[in-house]
Amino acid sequence: MSGLGGSYHYESMGASSGAGWALLAVVISGLLGYWMVTTDPTEGLDYASGDLPEEMKRTICYSDSGPCPPTGFKWSISGSGVIQTRFEREDVDDRTEFRGWFRLEAAVLVQDEVRDCPTAVDWSLTADNKPVAHGTITAGSEDREVTGTSPPEARSILLTARRTDSLACRSTFQWIYAGLD
Repeated sequence: MSGLGGSYHYESMGASSGAGWALLAVVISGLLGYWMVTTDPTEGLDYASGDLPEEMKRTICYSDSGPCPPTGFKWSISGSGVIQTRFEREDVDDRTEFRGWFRLEAAVLVQDEVRDCPTAVDWSLTADNKPVAHGTITAGSEDREVTGTSPPEARSILLTARRTDSLACRSTFQWIYAGLD
């Protein structure tokens, strides 16, 4: 009988421990979800002038405090087109490192079928008219991480994106999780 009691006690401890881990996982998931909903991923930048971006938002938001915060910005750019958007920096003293990813999506409708379109965009970021970062992205390629550091005293950031092709494709340039850390 003592062997059964020991075995039963061991299984009971295992079940209790498993419940504890499950509870811990639920608490951590809840805290992560709360953080994602209550933080503004585009923190550090406020739209000031130029081509008005469309805010990208989550499709599911667990917020009782209002609409979901934006997760980035996007712009439509026609063939050979250019967009320029000026942002004002929030918390000038605290945030200087750019964050996020650029993505380019492009498609064309051919005989009632949507097909990828090989567009490309040259982009640049300037801080108070001083070059900070630049690059090229093509539709269908991997997202490009936005890197660079804004001078601490700079007040405005200018994003310029120029299509390098003249194809008749609908092209969307996106800055996902745009912001400064």
